[in-house]
Amino acid sequence: MALSIGIGCASIVWIATAFGLIPDPIVEKNDSRIKTTRTIALNVVTFAENRREVNLRKILERTCKTDPSIASIGVKQRGHSAFLFAFGNHQQNWDPEQKNDASKQVGVDILANGRPWGDLEIVFNPHTKSGGVLSIGFPFGLVLFVFAACSLFAWMVLARSLRYLNPTNVVPKRVRSALDTLTEGLVLLDDGGEIAHTNEAFCTIFSRSSQDLLGKRLELFPWKNTGSKKNSQMPWDRCLADYQQVTREIVDLELPGDEPKKFAVNATPIYGAKEVVRGVLVSFDDVTALENKNAELANIIGSLRSSRDEVARQNVRLNFLASYDPLTKCLNRRSFFVEFEKCWADENCQLLNLMILDVDNFKAVNDTHGHSAGDDVLVMMGALLQGAVGERGFVCRYGGEEFVVLIPGITIDQCETFANEIRCLIEQTSANDIQVTASIGISCKEFIPMDAQHLLDQADEALYIAKGAGRNRVVRFDQRAEIELAGMMAGTSDDDMSIPYSAVTGLLSALSFRSPKTAEHSIRVADMCVMVGEKLMNRRELFQLEVAALLHDIGKIGVPDSILLKPGPLNSEEWSIMRKHDYIGAEIVRSALSSEQVAHYIETHHEKFSVDEIVDTGKTIRIKPLAARIISVCDAYDSITHETSYRAAKSPEDALLELEENSPAQFDPDVVTILSQHIRSGQHQPKETLQRQVFSPRQATRIGQHIEQLCEAVVDEDVDKLKSVVDQLRIDALGNMQVTDAANRLDMAIDDSSEHDLDEVLRLANEVMQVCRDSRSTFVNAAESIVGSND
Repeated sequence: MALSIGIGCASIVWIATAFGLIPDPIVEKNDSRIKTTRTIALNVVTFAENRREVNLRKILERTCKTDPSIASIGVKQRGHSAFLFAFGNHQQNWDPEQKNDASKQVGVDILANGRPWGDLEIVFNPHTKSGGVLSIGFPFGLVLFVFAACSLFAWMVLARSLRYLNPTNVVPKRVRSALDTLTEGLVLLDDGGEIAHTNEAFCTIFSRSSQDLLGKRLELFPWKNTGSKKNSQMPWDRCLADYQQVTREIVDLELPGDEPKKFAVNATPIYGAKEVVRGVLVSFDDVTALENKNAELANIIGSLRSSRDEVARQNVRLNFLASYDPLTKCLNRRSFFVEFEKCWADENCQLLNLMILDVDNFKAVNDTHGHSAGDDVLVMMGALLQGAVGERGFVCRYGGEEFVVLIPGITIDQCETFANEIRCLIEQTSANDIQVTASIGISCKEFIPMDAQHLLDQADEALYIAKGAGRNRVVRFDQRAEIELAGMMAGTSDDDMSIPYSAVTGLLSALSFRSPKTAEHSIRVADMCVMVGEKLMNRRELFQLEVAALLHDIGKIGVPDSILLKPGPLNSEEWSIMRKHDYIGAEIVRSALSSEQVAHYIETHHEKFSVDEIVDTGKTIRIKPLAARIISVCDAYDSITHETSYRAAKSPEDALLELEENSPAQFDPDVVTILSQHIRSGQHQPKETLQRQVFSPRQATRIGQHIEQLCEAVVDEDVDKLKSVVDQLRIDALGNMQVTDAANRLDMAIDDSSEHDLDEVLRLANEVMQVCRDSRSTFVNAAESIVGSND
């Protein structure tokens, strides 16, 4: 019916067009263009007869700009090739080959006073077409539009009208009465998914009458599908699509101003004649209370599971914290001793080996790079040890930078080989470009320790020997005596701690009388060396460095005055003699102090810093001793920042830049870095700007001897010896308040703590030594005063 109505309306439009009742818009536009051309031609004729050029120009220009149908206008006079007037790029637009056509271009002959005068040429823009079906062309577009519009309108009106002709006949009255008795909401949908019938229970859900709901779609209501496992389609839509029954699917309904509700939906297809689906019967069972209870129960169960899982995670974490070191992930001491006691008590475990590892110069890593870098080193050590040991034993962070490894089931020789492999692996591994070494002491059950703690003590004693013998080595408990004897034969024993300080001050006094400037230079260099050495050395090595720095130029005593005191630059021959002072100084120290180690430092401090690379192992060997490298850097810095007879003094910053530029070719870059950090931090202040201590030469010698005694006591951590040295120091420094105050603070720290706070006592002892070091200037002052009086 709708198509018939549409065809009839379209036919009426076609007939009206054939009789001319509906004009063609293109013809009307062409007629309008011809009228415009005639008007313009009249203006041109008027110009040709009256010669009013300005008025015609303005008329043509305004017409070309205001009329959107005109593309260009040209006026040409007969006998002339050029246009008299041309607007809108006319020369390119005009095509002489084309005929007059109002849809494209029109040419008009102009007569003036009855004679041919010229030509008027007008080019028009193409006709614009309307969008949609009307652009097909007249009258086809209009007919097609009328057909489509009338058919659609008729279909909508007829479909809705026919739907309500007799809705009561869809469901018989007796069936409707039966459905209204059910508590579940029931909806009967036709094959298009629209509501054909509802019972009272469904109407109550929406508080609307059956007539209001009739003909509407269920999708218009705010349903939310939460039970579909296939897709987001509603159950009744799926039932209509695949003709399959849907049962107990949960959907939500959220009506404005009402609590959200949940319904269990069942959808069943309704078949008519020839098994054709005529609609769907949908039931809505309100299960809001039940679903809320289920959701609440699920939340409670989920909460209990989360609590259980969290408790389990916390228990794992607590067990880990109770058994492992949080930084290195190695066993802590408590857990290690549990495993240690088990292995010790196991009668079948007769081969039980224990290693103690200590990171060499770990304090220097913390002081130079910061504690976070130190932590990175410890993490690297823990990971490396656990990877190397694996399931063969146990790795424990024993404390600070010490690690303990327990390995059962191998001999002491195998353990020594394994320890050396670990030592080489540590040496070749870096943590954030920081390379360290480790000293290792090992012992085993074969050496008949009394108990587990005794075995640990044996390994610790071997570790002490390894560190005293030069570090970065493995020492077995049964070989400790050999290592100690070898160390003494090599000059690395404690004998160097017994250097008589009176001999050191005597040599420094002699150098002061020979060259006060050289002595002052040596004192400044010694102060800087102590500052740098504290970052890299233990107290025993630091004492040797301090003595070597004080006497590094003692060999200049043997240089002739003509060279030593020459006001200008030295020539090559004089430099050759001057360079021998290192050898002379080393021989003086060997004879006066009997210290081969200090003599070696003096003898090599002017050598260039050199590094030999061994390609097959990647190991780096530094030939020049550390103490000599420190003296070399501090000596160069002080020489650069003080004026000489052949060079002006430079600023500290320029001096540091020069040292950095010559590293590592001449200077150790690590030592230069430590000195630079100290100088640039503002902590270092030249001795000339500080108030000097006032001592007599005899007092200075005595106080210098106390430096030696204090150093020995600090190394041995002997508090009683410290107290004895402090008592004597206060007597010898009588009249000097700075030394007396420092000594009194140290004495009070020793007396006030019954158990002796060792860290605080040692800190104050270092402070006392630093104050006492200022006594060195006494020898220079004494020498300068004597030389001045002789002059």
